[in-house]
Amino acid sequence: MIAKRTMIDLRLTCRLVPLACLLALSGGLVRAGAAPVAAPGVAAPGVAAPGVEAPGVGAPDVAAPDPVRAPYTPTQDAEVLQQVPAVADPAVKAMRSLRAKFEASPQDLGAAIELANAYIDYSRQIGDAHYAGYAEAVIAPWRARPTPPASVLLTEATILQYRHQFSDARDLLQETLRLDPHNGQAWLTLATLDMVQGDYARVGKECAAVTNDADLDTGLACLGSLRAFTGHARQSLVLLNQAQAPGASAAYQAWVHGLLAESAERLGDWQLAEAEYRKALAMLPEDNFLLVAYADFLLDRGRAREVLPLLAGHEQSDTAFLRIALAQAQLGSPEVVRSTWIMAARFAALRQRGSEYFGREEARFALSLQHDSRGSLDLALRNWQLQKAPWDARVVLEAALAAHDPRRAAEVIDFVRETHLEDPIVVPLAKELRDELASATAAGHPAAAASRTATAASR
Repeated sequence: MIAKRTMIDLRLTCRLVPLACLLALSGGLVRAGAAPVAAPGVAAPGVAAPGVEAPGVGAPDVAAPDPVRAPYTPTQDAEVLQQVPAVADPAVKAMRSLRAKFEASPQDLGAAIELANAYIDYSRQIGDAHYAGYAEAVIAPWRARPTPPASVLLTEATILQYRHQFSDARDLLQETLRLDPHNGQAWLTLATLDMVQGDYARVGKECAAVTNDADLDTGLACLGSLRAFTGHARQSLVLLNQAQAPGASAAYQAWVHGLLAESAERLGDWQLAEAEYRKALAMLPEDNFLLVAYADFLLDRGRAREVLPLLAGHEQSDTAFLRIALAQAQLGSPEVVRSTWIMAARFAALRQRGSEYFGREEARFALSLQHDSRGSLDLALRNWQLQKAPWDARVVLEAALAAHDPRRAAEVIDFVRETHLEDPIVVPLAKELRDELASATAAGHPAAAASRTATAASR
């Protein structure tokens, strides 16, 4: 059996991330605060660093917001550079206690894994990647051994998955299962990874292993989540309701309610989806993933005004900050100019660190805030090679439609059809683009010739 505390992993990594869960583990991102502070070598929003173009893909030619600053050294102790969690936070207290326990016995693998897992959970909860980096440092001595323990491999795989280094994560998970074939958490993490990448045939087998090696409730939740992506959203609701365990931890209950909300969205049952999101947030009111997912729900319903108070105080999370900017854009707020520059600087900082695992978010940013449909399509397609959740399909389809380039979305159109995805937003987008491809093919348009497979089902 695996502890209910760990069952939240599938829910937190299926989207992405994030962001899912969708975080820069190397740290050092530009953060929102009283005044924007640039990362080394990156100017503050609106000011290009020497030899570096202003951040963003096709950023609009707008005046830089005030105040703006180039990189600098603070001169006053009272100047706020970044807000960090309060020491009174119960989760912070728990981590400090686990840290003290580990430092008292630095050779204790159990204490190390417990501390590393606490860091990973907290990193996901608040949307701050630094803590996942701390987790990696804790297990580093065991990871460096010629034959690391299975628990260390599993923890490292979780971190790599968090970074969207899926191939490396899969290798470690397979090695974990070679050492410990009945490790339920490893099977669950592998199912999460394959679900993110759209390999649904593998996921079914892996969820069965979760049922056998973890527990029935978690296995049902795993299978229920899979059904939501393969045209069986009503079955998903049934399985997920069976997976509910009233006596389980708040994290487990929030995970299941979040999955129920997603399944309801697949069916277009907005009332049920909202009710489930609210139940999940009642269990974990500060969870970054749930807050961002609910914010997306509100944005799709045209309720941007509710997003700003929902995410107030969560500006340090890049995924949350993007939704704040999107809400400002929907409302026509003048603050959107400043937020767009700050968000562009964050993406520029990620690129300087060689990280591109915020692809979905950056594609949305390029399309909705920078109005660069072709740049957005490039980003969305690059992200599609890595992950294939419904939102990943959606950003490709929206960008292709805006760019008037249905041919480049052919693979995604095929995927939506072949997986029988139910989604009241994604499916109509795919149909509209498929119809455009069919029309171009019928007219003998040369650009459509390579995409005939995407239109075969519509003839």
